Amino acid sequence: MKRIKYTLVLLCSLPFWLGSCETVVELDLPAHTPKLVLNAVINPDSLFTVDLSASQSAFSNEPYIPVENATLGVFSGGNHLFDLRHKANGIYQAQIKPQVGQQYEVRASAPGYLSLSAINNVPAPPTIHSIQAVGGWTVTPSSWGPSVQLTFTLEDAAEQEDFYFIQAYTPDTSHFSNNKPYNRALSFTFIAPIEAEFGMEGRHFFSDKLFNGQSLKLELNMGNDPNKTTYVRVAHVSAEYYQYVRTLGKQYNPDLFLTPQVPVSNNIQNGMGLFAGYNAITLPIKP
Repeated sequence: MKRIKYTLVLLCSLPFWLGSCETVVELDLPAHTPKLVLNAVINPDSLFTVDLSASQSAFSNEPYIPVENATLGVFSGGNHLFDLRHKANGIYQAQIKPQVGQQYEVRASAPGYLSLSAINNVPAPPTIHSIQAVGGWTVTPSSWGPSVQLTFTLEDAAEQEDFYFIQAYTPDTSHFSNNKPYNRALSFTFIAPIEAEFGMEGRHFFSDKLFNGQSLKLELNMGNDPNKTTYVRVAHVSAEYYQYVRTLGKQYNPDLFLTPQVPVSNNIQNGMGLFAGYNAITLPIKP
């Protein structure tokens, strides 16, 4: 058991403020039992890769603990497909790329932990067309400078929930990267007709709840020099990916006064983490 001491400062008010009262409350918390933590977001353009680690107490200051002696297998419909081999620092990989529409189940076991499992698949690629781009100069109360405006149509499948993210970036070098090339994330705004619901690391997520089964014309305004190539990534993501990022954002930016604390979404059986999929199309834009 772990004993944690909290000090509560209570303000005692009468017609006039007289002083403060201090009470020490001791809580007996059960010892933390570590679980396996599996994180993997698969897509058809990358090798099947999983990050496996061990959970820690919320009060721990210990560093990340990779699990390097686990057995990981990938199954479909109960049939074994292949195993994942440990590379380094808890990263397991197979020289196989996931297939679109294939349902995958990952099973992991390691000495001292409960065995876990998780199921997900790779969605179909997003259907987009009517792509047009123009370069110009943006002048608004909040920003000004060179910009690229992109217009395209997203075709959404009917009678099913779909989830997406869009991100933009451009190749760059600067003193921040020791003159090594890297993809610099670009900020952008939706001109019409929707707004991103939430975001993470330059990815702007939204669902099809307002346009299910319809053709959606999207307009983006991106802050980049039109003479440089702007890359726009449009991704169709699994529901688990969407829910994980949505709830993770609420953990980082909780609304303490209006809504209760939201736990981070977890689709790992007997463990923690995320097993999800996405499929993306990248558009190179140079007006």
